[in-house]
Amino acid sequence: MNLFIVESPTKAKTIQRFLGKEFTVRATFGHVKDLPPKELGVDEETLEARYVYIRGKKKVVEGLKKLARKAKVVYIGTDPDREGEAIAYFLKQEIIKVNRNIKRAVFYEITKEAIRKSVEEAGEINMNMVHSQFARRILDRLIGYKISPVLWRIFKNYRLSAGRVQSPALRLIVEREREIESFKVKSYYYVKAILDKDGKTFEAVYDYRYENPSDAKDIAERIKDGIFAVVSVESKSEKVPPPRPFITSSLQSEANARLGFSAEKTQSLAQKLYEEGFITYPRTDSHRMNEKKAKEFMSYIAKKFGKEYVGRVRKFREKPTSQGAHECIRPTGIKEPPLSGELLSLYKLILSRTLASLMADMIVERKEAKIEVSAPRLKRPIHLTAKGLEISFDGWSKVYPSGVEEKVLPQFEEGEVLKVVKVYVDEKRTQPPPRYTEGSLVKTLEKLGIGRPSTYATIVKTLKQREYVKLYRKSLRPTEVAFEVVDFLMENFPVLMDYKFTARMEKALDEIEEGKRFWKEVAREFFESVMSGSPPTPATAESK
Repeated sequence: MNLFIVESPTKAKTIQRFLGKEFTVRATFGHVKDLPPKELGVDEETLEARYVYIRGKKKVVEGLKKLARKAKVVYIGTDPDREGEAIAYFLKQEIIKVNRNIKRAVFYEITKEAIRKSVEEAGEINMNMVHSQFARRILDRLIGYKISPVLWRIFKNYRLSAGRVQSPALRLIVEREREIESFKVKSYYYVKAILDKDGKTFEAVYDYRYENPSDAKDIAERIKDGIFAVVSVESKSEKVPPPRPFITSSLQSEANARLGFSAEKTQSLAQKLYEEGFITYPRTDSHRMNEKKAKEFMSYIAKKFGKEYVGRVRKFREKPTSQGAHECIRPTGIKEPPLSGELLSLYKLILSRTLASLMADMIVERKEAKIEVSAPRLKRPIHLTAKGLEISFDGWSKVYPSGVEEKVLPQFEEGEVLKVVKVYVDEKRTQPPPRYTEGSLVKTLEKLGIGRPSTYATIVKTLKQREYVKLYRKSLRPTEVAFEVVDFLMENFPVLMDYKFTARMEKALDEIEEGKRFWKEVAREFFESVMSGSPPTPATAESK
């Protein structure tokens, strides 16, 4: 008998089906050890940390050790990221007391092929990943435990918190709200005409922005009885490439926009889909797709829609921080899964995006007609423009909404005179920047390098729990205390609030994972910079 350990009982149940009677598959029910909940747990001089059992987990680990005693080999198949590697490390520390034959099994999807391969290729725990996780956890603990109590003293009626990722995210929301509050709405005006060609109406615009409505009305009056003649027609074909397959940030953003799911709900549902074997690992920042799977999807596209809809497997330039071994978020197969409700909705979104990413370009035809207006009350003719757009080949938009709206113009001949239906003045108003939604906040955090795939959902959840933000018409609106906290932190802990600080920190964590830097050095450097207010100096030489 072999023992295979994972975090989730759902995951264990799925994997047990693939491994059969030779294996006993058991779950840890999440993390087993962490820093103590009610004390710092870190020596500020040495950065040595005291990890303790999470409540109820000692009993779970003792049960696993009992099974491990009888096992030939113990495989630890926790998640393939830093947190999963740290869980594997803590498990090994305990299990090695009863069985020294321990191997680390790594997989990115829960299919029979992937699980069997992880057993065959099982190796050692990646200590660089473990050390990277130690640095992140200890730094976050030090910052939280040192700065949060300062907030409690200043803002006595609130139970607030500060954090390396949470606080810059709050700054983004507060700064956006201030932009909205200080925004001054301005009106401007365009002269437009509704014209008719053989019973088909369309719009043409005089491309001049008037600040004064009376000037626009004057031009409208002058041209309304004029002659509107087509002087030129231009048409241009344009390819619209397919969207990239999902990564964590884009999935959370799209699920929020299209399905109305919070970041937390999306991540929870995606985790269930992963654990039941329907999608690949949902915490990833890599757009890469397994070529064998990509060809399987492309074969399906050819059969269902025709060969002309098949695109290609694209290579993407990934961010330096991208987890290279990871894939994008995609279905594990093409069969219709036995799902319903929200799980099915999210699965369909992932499937359609995956297929779209492998399909042919959409082709649109952009048409532009120049219309000359001559009128007795005009000193010289003026020109209006009518713009049209037609989809000549739907390509990837066959399966995934493109957001492209068709605007079909009639067929024109140069010199023909058009019938005037209406000439009018259209008032436009400048719009303030929109408030962040959960989706657009996650997208911005990802773009700025603040946080990682495993933390996006937690960031938003924490901001809501601490009552820093409230949901207002599906947007994140900061509360009064949020403004005060951001101002206080900006003045007293400017490095913490610097958007580039977290991005530099994430880069340093990657360097630890690559074996280029010593984890304690990184944690100390960044913690001291937060507390002193001086940005960290980039390391000039590699050190282990």
